[in-house]
Amino acid sequence: MSDFYREHILDHYAHPRNWGRLKNPDIVADSDDPSCGDQVHLELALDEGGRVSQVAFEGEGCMVSMASASIFTEYLRGKSLEDLERLTEEEVLALLDAPIPPSRRRCALAPLVALRAGLQAYRR
Repeated sequence: MSDFYREHILDHYAHPRNWGRLKNPDIVADSDDPSCGDQVHLELALDEGGRVSQVAFEGEGCMVSMASASIFTEYLRGKSLEDLERLTEEEVLALLDAPIPPSRRRCALAPLVALRAGLQAYRR
């Protein structure tokens, strides 16, 4: 990992963006990976047009999962439900702007797993 990437990931880990809970979330979801201990709790509020107006997360885990969740929440703001449903694993990994070894891929994708669970529950 280059110094730039390391700084970028470390910064999001040390100073997570959108940390906390929302007052009235429309979508709430969790991702829990017992094999490594990563946990991500994701909350989204939608505006009248169905776009993400607010987003927050809390969690516990390794540097990759927590930095990924922070970066992911920044990306989600303003996206439509359709945009969210089309998100791919490769797009989420690209958001990190850092090489993620195969052994850490699950960590990096924890926020996407939470989002997918939340979208599924919201659609029900």
